[in-house]
Amino acid sequence: MMLSNILLKTLWDFRKAAIYWFVGIFILALYIMFVLSSIELNAFQTILDSFPKALVQFIGGESGIDFSSISGFLNAQIFTIMAPIMVIAVAVNSGGKSTASEETIKSLDIVLSAPISRESFIIQKIFSMIIKALFISIVHWFSYFILGIAFSQSIPNEGLVAICFNLFLMGISFGMISIFFGTLSGNASQAVGIGGALALISYLIANIAPLVDSLNNTKYFSLFYYYKGSDPLKTGFHSWHWVPFLTITLIFLILSIYQFRKRNLL
Repeated sequence: MMLSNILLKTLWDFRKAAIYWFVGIFILALYIMFVLSSIELNAFQTILDSFPKALVQFIGGESGIDFSSISGFLNAQIFTIMAPIMVIAVAVNSGGKSTASEETIKSLDIVLSAPISRESFIIQKIFSMIIKALFISIVHWFSYFILGIAFSQSIPNEGLVAICFNLFLMGISFGMISIFFGTLSGNASQAVGIGGALALISYLIANIAPLVDSLNNTKYFSLFYYYKGSDPLKTGFHSWHWVPFLTITLIFLILSIYQFRKRNLL
């Protein structure tokens, strides 16, 4: 029964990690909110204003860094670097290992000997990756929403939901890319490495391109630009930014199913 329901088994195996992720993210958010509620943020902004503009844009993205408010700090630090690393790490690791790890340890033929088709197997693995990425994104929203209220700090909920939703979409995009390379190579480490490397390249393009006029248009090839380029924590939802995420996810979903269906697993 457990073999025939890959989705439930995969999520069951994730249960301890989910607890650790929840506790870790919440404690980090608690620490940040406590510290930021105890200091004068305008002093940080004054120091930041003395930094070269190029350095500020490289660290904080095209929208720069605004430390004059808690929302600005979260936007520049947590949702520029830390939260994307967490979501992408979970999605890419889950995606890259979804089929390739089973193939590496030679257990895939045993799993597929159960009454389950290849299509059903990989679709359930895809859904498990999506649910994991969604979980990490929701934990970020929940932590900062609840603690914002607890510390009487103004964090716009629409903006918080918007940036966490973009975070989720970006995570599953890189996760689907890793799944595809896992079905292509059968090597979990390679699939995870490629997904992680593409995420790093995307981040660098989004942050470096605006600094060089001749490279500025290359930012549109970066998923990080569509994740944060519209400054969703401040401005809310921009649905047209979802198009690249959904397009890439759909393309690599179709390619992954096709590749896994025809792959010789012997």
